[in-house]
Amino acid sequence: MGTQAIANDEGQQLRIEFNKRKSDNQNIIEAVLFTLGRAVTVQELAKACSSDNRTAEQEVRELMKILDDEDGALIIREIDGKYQLCSSPKYFDHLVNVVSAPKKPELSDVLMETLAIIANKSPATRMDIEKIRGVKSDFAVNKLIEYGLIEEAGKLNVPGRPAIFRPTDEFYRRFGIENKYGMPGVDEAMESKISDEVQLELKDIIGEV
Repeated sequence: MGTQAIANDEGQQLRIEFNKRKSDNQNIIEAVLFTLGRAVTVQELAKACSSDNRTAEQEVRELMKILDDEDGALIIREIDGKYQLCSSPKYFDHLVNVVSAPKKPELSDVLMETLAIIANKSPATRMDIEKIRGVKSDFAVNKLIEYGLIEEAGKLNVPGRPAIFRPTDEFYRRFGIENKYGMPGVDEAMESKISDEVQLELKDIIGEV
């Protein structure tokens, strides 16, 4: 038997042994994540597996470990309580050779500050943002919505019914954060720093304030 045939046989045997490590539910979950191509909730995975949420979550977490141990091209990321099948970052340079990825928008300090406030308060109103930054937030909020980093999450049940905003799955993917609990807090020192930076912005635009 030739060297190539032996290598093929060994590769086939490794694939068989690897597949034996995965349960039927894990194969179903892998198929669902691959087919949908987005972050999928535990409830959706449980429905696909005809199981309860706890079992589905155990299965997807075990599948995450299996793929991680395999050290192959695919990984599963947890994004704010949901799960998504992704290509491993180590293959990014190879992917860009054949995939024309859209250029990510550059975020100014104003947008980053606004995004940080929304991500930490989550959900947050324009008034919450303006209370910290001290200036109108309409432009920054609209830009962040346009970039797909925040979304409207409903309205407060108070007079005027102000809209409330929260980070999107794209935000968590882009910044490598699992959920809002992984965000650093906006304390008094940070609020003071943001306020000082806003005053400098205003000076640049309209002179002394």
